[in-house]
Amino acid sequence: MASIRKRTKKDGSSSYMVLWRDPKSREQQGLTAATLVEAETLKRLLDANGQSFDIAQHATLSNEKRTPTVAEISRGGDGSNLARGCARTS
Repeated sequence: MASIRKRTKKDGSSSYMVLWRDPKSREQQGLTAATLVEAETLKRLLDANGQSFDIAQHATLSNEKRTPTVAEISRGGDGSNLARGCARTS
């Protein structure tokens, strides 16, 4: 199961580290997300797909390629912020 750790930067702002174990190598992996929403989205994708980052990344990229609905635009978001706000570490 993936976990989220809040990290405070020197300037006082926050970022969120998502940590999980790779299902093949069993090594700990991590990715830093700019917002808690992005971190929670990645955590849910990892948890739903057996901690496979490849599957989670594919789902994220597929979501970015689709055209947002009118309802999504009227709410002020298109769901494509996850990949832009994250930086993978390993």
